[in-house]
Amino acid sequence: MSTHNQDNQLLLRITQGDESAFRQLFDQYRDLIYSFSYHLTQSDIIAKDVVQDIFVKIWTTRSTLDQIVSIRAWMLRLTRNHVLNGLKRKAHEEALLREIGSRLSHSLRPTEEAVHYRELEKQLQQAIAQLPPQQQRCYLLSRDAGLKHDEIATTLGISPETVKKHIMVAIQSIKKHLTHNGNLLPEFFLFFL
Repeated sequence: MSTHNQDNQLLLRITQGDESAFRQLFDQYRDLIYSFSYHLTQSDIIAKDVVQDIFVKIWTTRSTLDQIVSIRAWMLRLTRNHVLNGLKRKAHEEALLREIGSRLSHSLRPTEEAVHYRELEKQLQQAIAQLPPQQQRCYLLSRDAGLKHDEIATTLGISPETVKKHIMVAIQSIKKHLTHNGNLLPEFFLFFL
């Protein structure tokens, strides 16, 4: 049997929930994902996290694996996108921290600003917790897991358009909750919702 046919059989078994086939895929590709991630990040810890994240993502989206033509190419593309999304998220977080730091350093009352930020973060978590379950899942998969709309759609078994609507409504609900509770959101913060 050719390598291509073996790969197709392996993927078919995984789509059916075969954990031994998944383990075989893990054993076969973990070093490739680690090496590629390490090459991109120069970090052993991040590369190990990427390996774990990629295989969790593969298992949770296993029902779509039968559409893959080349496992190796797909794994490399998935890894590259995951690392790039992580780097973008890190850059956004660093920009947010710099902005907050700048505001705190220019403030005459840094303690009050720090308390306000903690309260804002608490209110944000409350707003997220109050979202309907599907909106909450879409929002968290987008913001925390860094998944794209089509990846969320595949994971949740809904259309990308539905994912987009859920995220838009979730953001509006979060903004409304924060504003209702007296939090005037700075423009830079809205970018991170």
